[in-house]
Amino acid sequence: MTNIQGGIWPGADAENYLKGVDGLYAEGLFSKAAILNYWPAGYPILLWLLALISTTNLFYLIGFIQSIFFAYSTYFLTKNIAKTNAAWLAFSASLIISFNPTLSLSSLAIGYEAPVAACFMMLLGVIIASRLNPTKPQYLYAVYAGAWIALAAFMQPRYLLAGVVSILIWGATYLPRKSAIKIISIGFAVALISPILLISRNDVAIDQRTISTNLGVTMAIGAGDETSGSYDRKGPEVPCTPAIPGAVVTDNERVKCVLKWYLTNPVKTLKLTLNKSVFFWSPWSGPVANGTMARNPWLKIAPTQNIIKSQSGAQLVAGPIGKTVSGLWIIGQIGLLFYGFLALRRGDQTSKLIANLALSSVVISWLISVGTIGDHRFRVPTMCLSLLLQVVGMLQIKWKLSKAL
Repeated sequence: MTNIQGGIWPGADAENYLKGVDGLYAEGLFSKAAILNYWPAGYPILLWLLALISTTNLFYLIGFIQSIFFAYSTYFLTKNIAKTNAAWLAFSASLIISFNPTLSLSSLAIGYEAPVAACFMMLLGVIIASRLNPTKPQYLYAVYAGAWIALAAFMQPRYLLAGVVSILIWGATYLPRKSAIKIISIGFAVALISPILLISRNDVAIDQRTISTNLGVTMAIGAGDETSGSYDRKGPEVPCTPAIPGAVVTDNERVKCVLKWYLTNPVKTLKLTLNKSVFFWSPWSGPVANGTMARNPWLKIAPTQNIIKSQSGAQLVAGPIGKTVSGLWIIGQIGLLFYGFLALRRGDQTSKLIANLALSSVVISWLISVGTIGDHRFRVPTMCLSLLLQVVGMLQIKWKLSKAL
């Protein structure tokens, strides 16, 4: 952290976000800058609001606010867990989340990953608080939960689905049914504010009612006869003919073409699903690493990066030993995730709710990566929740070993 130059590290897409900020600063909210409609404009808009406070100290403001937000969300979540029958989990979870170098240091980088992770922790903390305070107006908790989903979706709309499913899971625990419908409806209504705002901005700016125009492009990168499913695509693209002969293929048409290709090529789809899953859970470095985390702050001090500086070290990491370690790392992550989920579900109703909410968000993030591009960066926004369940798994193994010994 002391080696940061200018107040913040550049994240994977930092230049593109800053181009969006430049467009907003020059033309205002309804800027026609192409980057703001090609990619979701939410995160650049938030940076632009900070730029209106101070352009000279913008990077320091971003790092400070993102770090405070991440720190407080970790505290808020684990404080509420400490009040439940899963209190045994609180300290260890707080420690692991706070000192996970990739997750925590990402709050000091330009990128939506750490702020979205903080939103998910706030969401889970709010839902736990609602169960701890059943006599308080539950509609207020629904508003709070919906607001955190809205903020996460504003920065990256793909996480709206995970938030909406969380509201459904939480709302389904209420009886009578009218109460459940009320909670779900309020949560949905608030959560949908952010996509409506993004669509409205693009409607005014470019006369297109869309959140962004890159979904089809992203899906097309991860599909095809010869490609592996990563950003480094190979072979011909999925064929797509525009509805109007001679016209340019629209983003929505490209989405339909990719979905049709998946349905008509089940064997290739299964292979791509496996590849993208491996990429999603792959380590940040090493022979099976795959994704857009080359700017991960952790890599500045990661032991693997020092090992590969020598020829013998590079051969060790890229060889059978490195591949075996990487494979075991992936299996270990997934194994601990589901083992922790099953172990936490054996607790009371609140513990079951925590387990269901955490796993659903992680799995949905995983499935979205399968449907688009296999990239280990896509797991960072829900990494706080996967770490939570993995800590449960580690503690369970520790307790069983201590009993056996």
